[in-house]
Amino acid sequence: MSGPRRYLITGGTSGIGDMCAQHLTGDGHRVWVTGTREQTVAAAIDRGAAAGGSVADTADAAAVKQAFDDAIAAFGGLDGVFLNAGIDGEGKPAEKLDPATFRRVLDVNVLGILNGAQAAHRTLARPGAIVVNASVNAIRPEAYFADYNASKAAAVALASTFAMEWSTDGLCITCVCPGYFHTNMTAHSLEDPQISSELLARIPAGRFGEATDIGATVAFLLSNQAPFLSGAVIPIAGAGNV
Repeated sequence: MSGPRRYLITGGTSGIGDMCAQHLTGDGHRVWVTGTREQTVAAAIDRGAAAGGSVADTADAAAVKQAFDDAIAAFGGLDGVFLNAGIDGEGKPAEKLDPATFRRVLDVNVLGILNGAQAAHRTLARPGAIVVNASVNAIRPEAYFADYNASKAAAVALASTFAMEWSTDGLCITCVCPGYFHTNMTAHSLEDPQISSELLARIPAGRFGEATDIGATVAFLLSNQAPFLSGAVIPIAGAGNV
């Protein structure tokens, strides 16, 4: 990768977004993050994970547009975007899911990606890179997470469609499908000895994901060194996607 680049990460204040922000910043790149609270955005900047940030609910198109404008004003442009923001499902049997909560999951995990991708299409320098964060649940659904599974399958479909439409416009669009990483979203499962053991039994690599696993992969995809990868859907799950 030649020279520092300018990146925006949605949902970059915690979890996988924070792992990638720290990795990219550590490599000398300039990173702008979005989060839903001023405190978490400020904390990310204070600990050096990002050069700046904006408060934005990714389901709010106007807030997303403003975040991109903020980043461009600060950096003079953007070279790549990691559309990472997402929320978990209810963790209930399908017959007990609340439609209003389901709709909120779709608003953040699907509409949020559309909002971010449209802003990226409008603003990214060419050649540019868009990486969408889906989940291994998109290709290997998990029981009791119909809402989350559906939203992540839609994320993959969106990324694939963007690639079909925008690859001729100097944009490389890829999608990553992480397995289990230690985040706030997965803590309740990975910190439970019984559940953790059951999950590990389904991962041939024999471990959960680490920050470097996702950080290095996203860094490579954002670098746009392999633009012919546009359209690729990449599991990062230690073979736990089969």
